[in-house]
Amino acid sequence: MYSEDVIKIIHAMPKVELHLHLEGAFTLESLYELIGKYGGDPDIQDIEDLKHKFVFTSINHFVKIWYWKSRFYREPADLEDMAFSTILNLSRKNIVYAEVFFSPWDFVKPEMSFNAVTEAMISGVRRAERECPIRIGLIADLIRNQGHQTVDKRLDEITPYRNDVIGLGLGGSEKEYPAEWFTNAFQEGKRRGFRIVAHAGEAAGADSIWSTLKNLQAERIGHGVRSLEDLKLIEYLKSNQIPLEVCVNSNLKTKIFPSLNDHPVRRLFDQGLLITINSDDPTMFGMDLNDEFVLLFNEYKFTLPEIRLLTENAIRASFAENSFKAQLIQTVEEFWDHINYSNGGIVK
Repeated sequence: MYSEDVIKIIHAMPKVELHLHLEGAFTLESLYELIGKYGGDPDIQDIEDLKHKFVFTSINHFVKIWYWKSRFYREPADLEDMAFSTILNLSRKNIVYAEVFFSPWDFVKPEMSFNAVTEAMISGVRRAERECPIRIGLIADLIRNQGHQTVDKRLDEITPYRNDVIGLGLGGSEKEYPAEWFTNAFQEGKRRGFRIVAHAGEAAGADSIWSTLKNLQAERIGHGVRSLEDLKLIEYLKSNQIPLEVCVNSNLKTKIFPSLNDHPVRRLFDQGLLITINSDDPTMFGMDLNDEFVLLFNEYKFTLPEIRLLTENAIRASFAENSFKAQLIQTVEEFWDHINYSNGGIVK
């Protein structure tokens, strides 16, 4: 099996992504245009400078740069164009379905209301769906870092958009803002019909995952890669087939794990956990979902049948309705029916 043949298959195969931040998947070109539109930045003279800006020394450094780039989205049109170009770019990678975190509160200011921001982002996503073969489920990331005092208000603000927003997420610093602080808002969100997912087991350990499962009643765990620190947790996740949204390159770039050899993706898979593969913030981390699967093949010795299974895992773990899941499974089956696993070539 030749590596170049496998790479072609990975790029061509229909993919599903469940852990992707809209504001971290923008195209470099679109952000560079905005920087120029609003007067430039002396440190950014070209696209290469912009790429170098997204080299991180820690997860805190990542958060700092996250807010730096967000300040260039100053009008609703900027956000609509960002959402549109981002989803269009995902489709070009042969992603057929994605559940995408977005956090409109990052952009709210006196001259740009929450409703204006939210409607612009939703409009950009829906416009992209009309123009390319992709479907998007939006998940509102309430974000820990503004404190638990803010989430009740944020839940009330996002609830009128329930027809467009399928779920609630919780990103930010696990250590400083533990999941149990947000219990009431997430339980109320569940009563209102939102699906529940939260970041846990990334910067903090297994206790963070337990708290997220118990207090937030999370249906999926964003990251969850430190679950191996607790064998009882591993058994619980396995027996209940609770999905983990694994983002290998993200964990390496934010120094959650110091090296490729330290990342537990292979062990998590071999333990029989329901893991999915995701890119988190592909533009900021310099690797998209295709690159993630190539990394699994090259560095962690995942086979093509295992890569197919990871795609099917993502479909199973998604919040899509069952009829659409069936369509996705059929799409995947039709593609893989044309693959010869023995030599990596497309044979039909």
